[in-house]
Amino acid sequence: MEVILKQDVPGLGKKGDKVTVKDGYARNYLFPRDLAAPVTKGTLKEFESLQAAKKDKEGRILAEATRNAQLLEGKTLVFTAKAGKGRIFGSVTPQEIAEKIRKSYKVEVDKRKILLDENLKELGAHKVEIQLHPKVRVAVNVEIRAEE
Repeated sequence: MEVILKQDVPGLGKKGDKVTVKDGYARNYLFPRDLAAPVTKGTLKEFESLQAAKKDKEGRILAEATRNAQLLEGKTLVFTAKAGKGRIFGSVTPQEIAEKIRKSYKVEVDKRKILLDENLKELGAHKVEIQLHPKVRVAVNVEIRAEE
């Protein structure tokens, strides 16, 4: 029996997927828990419109990420910190970088998408990669200067 999933079902598929399952599994497990609906003309039409809306949304998100990448490409973020012997007291974290980008360029960046192995602790220029979308990455320069 073909069904369209209304919710994610582990081991079977994601919401909106059209899958083939055994009749008993559909009748006794999926339908009573409202996890799936049988494929009919109405549900098929709804499924197709959901798929089209999903593709449209993904396209908009990708386009926005690309615009933000063009805006941030090659930009330099300057931080000042107390330092001694080439190292700063404390560090520059992904959270601070995300806040600086938000304030300076009005671009929302999740701190988990800033790809750093460890916090920046050295004076000077550092190249930091940011993943705005699974298909879009951008490199920005982070310059750390000593406070005077």
